[in-house]
Amino acid sequence: MTHHRSRVCYFTIDCDDLDRAVEFWSAALDATEEEVSKASRQVYRRLLLPDSEIRILLQRTDDAKTSKERMHLDLETDDVEAEVRRLEKLGATRYDHQKERGFDFWVLRDPWGNEFCVLQTEYPALLARRRPWPEETPEVRGEV
Repeated sequence: MTHHRSRVCYFTIDCDDLDRAVEFWSAALDATEEEVSKASRQVYRRLLLPDSEIRILLQRTDDAKTSKERMHLDLETDDVEAEVRRLEKLGATRYDHQKERGFDFWVLRDPWGNEFCVLQTEYPALLARRRPWPEETPEVRGEV
């Protein structure tokens, strides 16, 4: 038996407009776009997060969203309401305010209907290493 390695390299998000998805998720996550091959660029875009080796892979699809996601992103913050408002300016919408099981967080939807959560601080030492967001967040172009 040989030894092998594996790791999470991508968290993939479906969308129907790659340019707009790059704008939204880059602004939402403070991510930067990485190059992909010219042949792949029509279907995929790749984002580098500022504090993780896991990449966000944006995947173009015309498939309609039909049900709740079974996997999603959780964002932690030291001010849930301020972060939700910042993400709404980028094009996210509030979906479900959870106040059960000792938690208080928001489930949001990105412009393509994909759910993600905004949580209270879970890892304060890691969050403290992130730079604060500017007071004003520019809006992402396009209809929501």
